[in-house]
Amino acid sequence: MKLVGIMPVRNEDWCLDLTARAALMWCDELVISLHACTDESSEIAQAVSAEHSGLVTLQLGPLTSEWPEMAHRQELLLAARAQGATHVAIIDADEILTGNLLHRIRFLIECTPEGLVLQLPWIALPRSVDRFLTEGTFGSASRVSMAFQDRTDYYWRARGPEKYDFHHREPFGVAGGYSPLSQEDGGLMHLQFLSERRLRAKQALYQMTEVLRWPGRMSPAELAAMYGRAVYETDPLAFASSAVPDSWWEPYMRLMVRLMDQLEVNSTSRGARVRDKQEPEPWQEAEVRRLIQEHGRGKFSGLDLFGVDR
Repeated sequence: MKLVGIMPVRNEDWCLDLTARAALMWCDELVISLHACTDESSEIAQAVSAEHSGLVTLQLGPLTSEWPEMAHRQELLLAARAQGATHVAIIDADEILTGNLLHRIRFLIECTPEGLVLQLPWIALPRSVDRFLTEGTFGSASRVSMAFQDRTDYYWRARGPEKYDFHHREPFGVAGGYSPLSQEDGGLMHLQFLSERRLRAKQALYQMTEVLRWPGRMSPAELAAMYGRAVYETDPLAFASSAVPDSWWEPYMRLMVRLMDQLEVNSTSRGARVRDKQEPEPWQEAEVRRLIQEHGRGKFSGLDLFGVDR
């Protein structure tokens, strides 16, 4: 098996030097697509590439604000094939495998039947590296498509007459999912929930992008409800959570410097919590303001922008 990870990136310097290096602890190679990055993501990717000579392929996308997700994923897939991949791992830049699975993830991928995609528990960390959600939309039933044995008939592309270009994680052509693990076994930790400020800005921009690129596909109320789940159903005060086992983070502790720089020291087991009030402004906030200035507030009436537009 030759396992190549594919990772799309836009302004993820807050976590990329952790997640890219972590991916190379279990992938044979990594392809990183850098789209319109205005932070230090490109420099981090180049540093990771230099540390892992010949194992990292960098793709530089155009400096345009539009995010053609399916095109990016297809380009990443073609690059993985060019590197001789027999199996492909789908890893977004804000995701990291729980450390306890490092010794068995390749076995799990090899055991995934051809035609199916390996689905792991998608583990939400609600504003803290020390807790993970166990109930709600992002609780114990949440799963994410993560790796597959490649076939030439797999692809990504925009779909439908409106060319919808968002949120299709596994390639088209996959017959179904293979889910051998429960949440307690570990899975893929989703870091986007660590920062409420970044989370709100990201979900607000998603809604605005939907209105502009695919008008009428969903009503403003439907969009607000769909994207609001990520914000409101990950409130650590409203949904049950459990302590993150030490084994999930232990292999990565030496890599967590940049991530921990944005965390606040307190009495938690890893000595840190996210401090939204001190972190750099997420790039999505400026983009929300730009779109409002360009199109007017009325264009986005009925959306829940989570206070980002104020």
